[in-house]
Amino acid sequence: MRDQFTYLEQMHRKLPPLSEIFATWRSSGTTACSDVLARREQLLGAGTLSSAGLRLLYDIATQFVDDLPARVYWHEATQRAVETQAVLPPHVFVQKTVSVDMAGKLLLWTSVGEQAQDLEQRRTVASLLGLPRRGAKQCSINPVTCCSEKEFAMLPGMVSPFLPPLHPGRLTAVVQVPWPADWDKQGKEVGVSLSLFESLLLPLTCFRAILRQYVTEAYAPTIRWIELSSQDLLPQEYEQAA
Repeated sequence: MRDQFTYLEQMHRKLPPLSEIFATWRSSGTTACSDVLARREQLLGAGTLSSAGLRLLYDIATQFVDDLPARVYWHEATQRAVETQAVLPPHVFVQKTVSVDMAGKLLLWTSVGEQAQDLEQRRTVASLLGLPRRGAKQCSINPVTCCSEKEFAMLPGMVSPFLPPLHPGRLTAVVQVPWPADWDKQGKEVGVSLSLFESLLLPLTCFRAILRQYVTEAYAPTIRWIELSSQDLLPQEYEQAA
């Protein structure tokens, strides 16, 4: 894996920084730089968000954040959330996302920062999906049967809910667990992986809205989006279909 990271870093350094692309989009619109994005996907493959995903994320995030080009943060390639957290600025939490096999259904389970999965949360999700209660106890985290490149078009180390729009696969649902409300008030941010080497630092105050809108516009109708509430054990579920 380290050899692959070295190769991808060499390829990445041949490309214009995403901060420059974002700056161009701000003045010329997201139809610009199409050839650059195509080359980026060609060289990095599953080591970057797709061109369509980057454009959609940019269009949505700029509705909430003015200085998006300055929020692209370069760092060394990492394989695990704890490694990514170590290279992010102190006020920024990693977006940790793992794949979960629950009673034969493939899920993505995502959180802001390192948060352990809670059995009651898993039981709530199992109930929503009509799965047996025992599935909450017997689920497998990052199962060997799940190849992130195939299922999510992302390499391990950068998997997130920002999937390529309408990407085909076995995914049944994406689960977002809550983060402490105090983090919003404290001005905390979250690092969204744009590639193995770049994260987009977004304020938590608007991150939920950005993520919900991305889900609405990018997810296939067959994928359930489940947002667990910190207020009680009952989840808030936001369907992407209007």
